[in-house]
Parts: sequence; C-alpha cells; structure tokens
Amino acid sequence: MKKSLLALATLTAFAGVASAQSSVTAFGIVDLAARNVDNHSGSIKSLSSGGQATSRIGFRGIEDLGGGMRAGFWLESEVGPDTGSAGSTVGTATNVFWARRSTVSLMGGFGEVRLGRDFTPTYNSFGAIEIFGYVGVASPANVRGAFYANGQAGTATAVRNSNGISYFLPTMGGLTGQLQVTAGEGAANQAKTMSGRLGYAAGPMTFTGSYGKMYKQGPMTDSLDTWNLGMRYNLGFATIGGLYEESSVAVSGRALKQKLATANITVPMGAGRFLAQYTETGGVGTAAAPSLFSSTMFGLGYVYNMSKRTSVYANYGSIDNNGNATTGGRFTATGSGPAVTRGGEKSTGYEFGIRHDF
Repeated sequence: MKKSLLALATLTAFAGVASAQSSVTAFGIVDLAARNVDNHSGSIKSLSSGGQATSRIGFRGIEDLGGGMRAGFWLESEVGPDTGSAGSTVGTATNVFWARRSTVSLMGGFGEVRLGRDFTPTYNSFGAIEIFGYVGVASPANVRGAFYANGQAGTATAVRNSNGISYFLPTMGGLTGQLQVTAGEGAANQAKTMSGRLGYAAGPMTFTGSYGKMYKQGPMTDSLDTWNLGMRYNLGFATIGGLYEESSVAVSGRALKQKLATANITVPMGAGRFLAQYTETGGVGTAAAPSLFSSTMFGLGYVYNMSKRTSVYANYGSIDNNGNATTGGRFTATGSGPAVTRGGEKSTGYEFGIRHDF
C-alpha cells in the first residue's frame, strides 16, 4: 500500500513538472503542384512546391510564467517535398535552415516583444490583402519588389528580416500594430531597417497600412523606402480587397520607383472558393530601361476543401511586361522558367496541386 501511495505521489510530482514546461507543437504544410510556365522564349514543366502555400515544418511553444506573462519560441523552416530538400532557396537566406522564422518572445498585457528573424510589417500589411498566399503562378508577388541592392533583392524590408526586434500591440478591440528595427551588423547583405504597421478590423471591414525603410548600403545613394495602404470588405456573398504600394530608392545617383496597385475578389462556392486578382505596376526604372517596372498581371484560382486540413486547387497567372525591357530578367510567373529576353514578352503559368496542413 505504501509503495502504491509512493508511486502515485511520484507520478503526480512528474505531472506537475510537465505541466509547468512549455507546450510544444510540431506543425507544417506540404503543398505540391504540377506546373507549367511559358515565358514566350521557352517553357518549363515541373512538379513544384508551393502553389497555394509554402511547404514548411516548424516547432512552436509557450510557457506560462505567471502573473499574465508568457514566454514563447517559434522555429520554422521551408521544405521542398518535390526533391526532399530543406531550408530556404531565396535570396540572401539561401541555405539557411530556419529562414522562415526563428524567434523568441515575451508576451503579456503590454503586448509582445519578439526577437529574431520574422516577417516585416510591410509584408504583413501586403499579405493581409493579397489572396494567393504570396506564392504560385497567380500571385502579385511575381511583380512586386523589382529592386536589387548589394545582394539584397526586393522592396524595402520585402518579406522577412534577420536580426530583428519587434513590438506588437496588445489586444485593443480591432486595432493591431507592429514596430520593427533590425541591425545591419556590418554585413554586406544585411541592411539596417526600420518599419511599422497599423491595422484595424471591425465587422466586415479591414484596413491596413505600413511603412518601411532600408538604410543605404552598397550602390544605394539613399535609403530604400516602401509604404502601402489596403482594405478588404466582406459583402457576404463575396469579399473584395485592394492595395496600393510604392517603393523608391536611389542607385548610383538615379531615383528609381515602383508603384503597384492590386484588386481582388474571393467568392465562396460550397466547400470551395473562387479567387481573382488584377495587378498593375509602373514607375521609374533605370536609364537603359525607363519603364523597367511596368507590367500588368491577372490571376485566377479555385480551391476545393476536402477537409479542414486537405485541399486541392488550380491556379492560372498571366503577366504582360508592357515593353519594359530590352534584356532578360523581367517579371515571370513564379520567377521560374526560361528568361523573358525581349521587351513586351508575356509570361503565363498554370498549376494543379494538393495541400495538406498538419
């Protein structure tokens, strides 16, 4: 009897210790699509990851510190289930395993202080309106962020920043907000940045706006600045949205600017939904290609939810480069396939895929 009571007391003690530890969750997405991209000068067929969402695996955890205070961590990596690869393959984050997010946080009534690599305020604002998950052949991500400065591609603080300190507002009705600063640390491809975002949601209406600055480095003769404003409205039978964004920088003494305007609609259809988005870009390009940033893009998609975790989808995207170049490197669907080699060439893509969340 005494042994039984001792065993019960021991198990109870272990249970108490376990409950005080972080609650850790493994999560992820596996998304693969059969894709074709035709860039006029050639086409490519592929099985590609990320037609509706970037494939990923991650771990996150929360610990209750008492007094309304919590600590948390988040580690998330991109995966390529088409080849079995892991880690990012994009820009300066190439071969970085936890490139999607690697943060530690303190949370409470004051909001959240988050340290590490994370999404930027300008991306969070853009992503609050964009409906194609910033991936695939139909997303306006394919025509956003045409700048390139000292190894760092994209608009000012385009998607993620390393070495960041972020502050998030606490729950305040429908108001949300984020401030972020990052340290350059003297690295050639890591700029010092400062950015912020405010959002508000009430009933069927959502508003968002942001500003980001990447301080001058390399060939930049001034800072790279981005701002955007957007809204979404749920009509019941459909949700409509729109966003305007400007990015500007001076490189080798020439002022470059990209302007982007996009509008979209999402229509529920039983267990699925229909998506459509139209985007125009323009601005001031280089001396050799003054209309470098000029394009129009149209995206269509349909998603059918087979369950809460599994869906199938089809997307189509078409980009007109509007005579904006005489050399390669212009906008293409998903940024893949043979280069667009002449001004005015068109890029189109379609894909059929399966997505599973876990």
